[in-house]
Amino acid sequence: MLMLSGILKQIHDQDPAKKYNMVRRTNYLTVFKDHPAINIIGFPNKEEKMVNVDYWSMGKLGSGKQRAYQILAKSFGLPLPAKEVLYLPNMDVEADPLMEFIPWKNINIIIAPASDSPRKVMPAQLWHNLVDMLKMDDYFVLQIGRARDLHIRNAYSILGLTDIRQAINILRHSDFIITSDNFIMHAAYMIGKPAIVLWGATIKEAYGYKEHLHIEATRTCELSMKEECIDVRKSRDGTLYGTHCPHGDKHCMASIDPLDIYRRVKTAL
Repeated sequence: MLMLSGILKQIHDQDPAKKYNMVRRTNYLTVFKDHPAINIIGFPNKEEKMVNVDYWSMGKLGSGKQRAYQILAKSFGLPLPAKEVLYLPNMDVEADPLMEFIPWKNINIIIAPASDSPRKVMPAQLWHNLVDMLKMDDYFVLQIGRARDLHIRNAYSILGLTDIRQAINILRHSDFIITSDNFIMHAAYMIGKPAIVLWGATIKEAYGYKEHLHIEATRTCELSMKEECIDVRKSRDGTLYGTHCPHGDKHCMASIDPLDIYRRVKTAL
C-alpha cells in the first residue's frame, strides 16, 4: 500500500488533473483516504477499466527494474527507473496518550518480528535471546504489531494498540528498528529511520532499501540466495505465502544468529 500510494503521488505531482477510482478493500481507506490522486474508493461497474497492482505476478522479482516498486511503477506508466518514494497522506498525528505511557529510555529499539507469511519470520526463541542481550545494555525494547502477533518475552508490548499513523509516530521516537520484511520495514524507510532487516523467504534485492542494514538467512533448501520460496509461480493456487516452511526446524530463518544482530545494532548505535 505504501508503494502504491507513493507511485500515485508521483503521478499526481506530474498531472494534478489525473485521478483514479479505487476498488474498496480492507485497510485501503486507512491508507488512501484523502490521497490527492484518489477520486473515490468504492465498487466498480462492470465496464470500468482496471489497473492491476499485483506486481508479484507481472514478472520475476529481482534487482534494478525488477524490484517490486519498479514493476508496479511500470504498470502505471512511470518511466524507469522510478524514484522510490513511499507516501502516506495526513502523516501528522494528534497528541497520542499512548506516547505518555511508554517508559522511554536513552536508547529505544523497536522490534517488529511478525509477518503475514510465517516463512519470513525468525523463530521466537531467537527473538527472545536477542531481546535479552539488548536489555542487558539497558536498551528499551518495544514490540510493535497487531494484537494476534506473538509477544516476544521481555519486550515491552504495544501489540494491537496502534493504527498505522500511530505506529509510524512511535517509530519516529525510536533510535533503531529491527524487523522482518513487513510493513514496518517500509515505514522505517519512509521516515528515514535506521533499521536491520532480516531476510529469508524474500530477497532484499526486490524489496529492501540500501539505507538499511540487511541480514540474510543461510538457505537450507535447494533454492539459491536470489530465489524466493514464496514466488507466486511456485504455487498454482497461490497459497504458499501464508504457509509454514516445510523444512521445519531447518527453516532458513532459524539460521540467523541473534548475536550477529546484537553486534550490528551496537556498531550502528
